[in-house]
Amino acid sequence: MERKPLVLANWKMAMGISETISFIERFIPLVGKLAEEVDIIICPPYTSLYVAACKLKGSPLQLGAQNLHPGPGLAFTGEISASLLADVGCRWVMLGHWERRRYFGETDELVNRKVRAALDAGLHPVLLVGESREARESPYDDLARQLECILSGCNAQEIKQMAFVYEPEWAIGVEKPASGVHIQKGCAYIREWLNRRFGGVGNSIRIIYGGSVSPESAPNILTQPDVDGLGTTRKGRDPFSLFSIVKAVAEARVLT
Repeated sequence: MERKPLVLANWKMAMGISETISFIERFIPLVGKLAEEVDIIICPPYTSLYVAACKLKGSPLQLGAQNLHPGPGLAFTGEISASLLADVGCRWVMLGHWERRRYFGETDELVNRKVRAALDAGLHPVLLVGESREARESPYDDLARQLECILSGCNAQEIKQMAFVYEPEWAIGVEKPASGVHIQKGCAYIREWLNRRFGGVGNSIRIIYGGSVSPESAPNILTQPDVDGLGTTRKGRDPFSLFSIVKAVAEARVLT
């Protein structure tokens, strides 16, 4: 089944307003028509969401947020709701990143609540799943546990609105990504699990890899049949590096 390739740029706590404007003004003409062949999601920090939405208007690039508070209610100082993200122009929202788990104690149960809040607000969840550092050699129990919990209460139609990032904890912020073989096994397991749990829906879901991705490592990762694209952070903040990654994703799809 043909799945449109996907590239996700998570800027984390970088890229202020002027940097966001500069990036988008340089990147859109650079990527050109490739943005019609590959879905590109830009996830700036909250303070740059509005200006990013304005600069992306009329382009094929899509806006995403890095997190949300599940609510309900308004009395959560310092948090941001799904409805506010939708209002500013977000179409996607990242949920379940290992940094949220590691530094802020987020659980699978909390991620599940965020999934429901995102869907109820009309946002598309980008779900990040991957084994812990301790489970590096035997990741599948970790993956199954995460998927079962964070997708609890979801149906097949809702799963079709999502994308998944396979991002092992031990591959974040290191020099090199996981091996192609490891990445393929992880992405294939997620797809097979979705197929078993939701009646074959996994064949139509985009599953990408994230974790220390660079333009140099991208072509090898993209030879894996169950990898539908890439997620990037550091290299996603430079328009030329992100263009190189998008180009590699587009070329890999042509070759397959």
